[in-house]
Formats: sequence, C-alpha cells, structure tokens
Amino acid sequence: MSDLREHVVPLHKQTLQEGVFRRLYELILEGGIAPGQSITVAHLAEAFGVSPMPVREALTKLTGAGVLTVVSGRTIGIPKLTRARLDDLRQVRLEVETTAVRWATERQAPTLIETLTQAYQRLQEAEKTGDARHYIRANYDFHFLFYRNAGSPILLTIIENLWLQISPYFHLLRETGNFRIANHQHSEMFEGLRTRDPDRAAAALSADINGAYNVLITLVDEGEDGDAGARRMQVPVFGRSPSP
Repeated sequence: MSDLREHVVPLHKQTLQEGVFRRLYELILEGGIAPGQSITVAHLAEAFGVSPMPVREALTKLTGAGVLTVVSGRTIGIPKLTRARLDDLRQVRLEVETTAVRWATERQAPTLIETLTQAYQRLQEAEKTGDARHYIRANYDFHFLFYRNAGSPILLTIIENLWLQISPYFHLLRETGNFRIANHQHSEMFEGLRTRDPDRAAAALSADINGAYNVLITLVDEGEDGDAGARRMQVPVFGRSPSP
C-alpha cells in the first residue's frame, strides 16, 4: 500500500472540512485517484492528519455526486465507466469546454501564453518519458489554464464537475498512444491562442476530446471497464494498489 502522506499535506484545524473536500476534489481532477484503486476513511484521515469525521463528510459529498462509489464496506473507489456515461460526458464537454477555450483565446490574458508554454513543455517531457501520472497532471494544468482564463467562474465550475467524472479514466489511455496524439492537439490549441484564432483552438480541443472518447469507448465495448483497465496497467497512484 502506498503511503498517502507522500501525496497530501496536513491541514490546519480551522479549515478541516472545506480543506479535506477541496484536496480530494483536486486529487480527482488531477488524476490522483485512478480506476481500480481504493481509498478508505482511515487512510485519508491519517494522510491529512485529521479525525475521520471531515473525511467521511467529504467522501459522502463526492459519492452523492456520483464522483466516487462505495466499493465494499468502508472502501471507496472510482465508478465503473459505461457507454451511456461516456457518451453523455463527451457531448457536454464538447459544448462547454470549447466555449471556454474560445473565450480564453479571445480574452488573451497577458501571461497566458508564457504559462501555457511551460505547461506544454511539461506535457512533452512526460509523454517522452512515459510518466503517466505526471502527464495527467500536466494535462490538467494545460487545459485549466484555458478554462480559468475564460473569465467565467460559473463556466469553470461546470468544467470542474465534468472533469471530476472523466479525469480518473485518463489513466486508461496510458498504453494506447493517445498521449502522443493528444499532444499534437495541445500544440494546435496553443497555436490557436497565439494567433488569436478561437476556431482553431476550439477545433483542436474537440479533436482532443473525441480522441480520448474513441479510445475509452473501445475499452468499454470490449468489456475493459475501469477496474480491469487499472489492474492491467498496474499504476499505483493513490490509496490501495489494485489486486492482480
């Protein structure tokens, strides 16, 4: 079992409930919890340095929202991916996230090109080294630089909720060649921003979303659900390593 203390830092008492929820929220967004892996209240409480109560409350919120599911007893994990869920996520992401990319490209925040360049370099490095965990984190950073610079807190909240439901499954793309293809689309998104071309940036994002969808839907149709995929890859990310 991996040491949870490697992934989280203790929280101050006055921010316990909100802090635990937000850190779990961020871990899922960043791909820090993979399909097929399990977490428990006890291990999270130890990692955060808090009592079980705020952890239990945070997990209750996330399971109620369908982001996490009860695996067995006191064990929580990522829900299995289904075709219906994946189809729904794809359609909504195509509408909402492309809107955010268009707005960010039109707004052109002064430091966005510089920070995007750094994020894209991290994506390239992670793809070349085959480091799935760092790639998924860099992918999150790259995309959300666009989304945060769209100028709409409401739109950002919607996108965060979408990513809570899809980002854990990005681990299943590790050995499919998708990371390399996605980096080409990321390059196009960057060029769309640099040249102030919202259509180009949005088209590249659509291709990125569809590319991941096509791989994941194949895994679903072949019966390679989230648990099986994570066991096949054997990528310990957070919590309990999957059983063979």
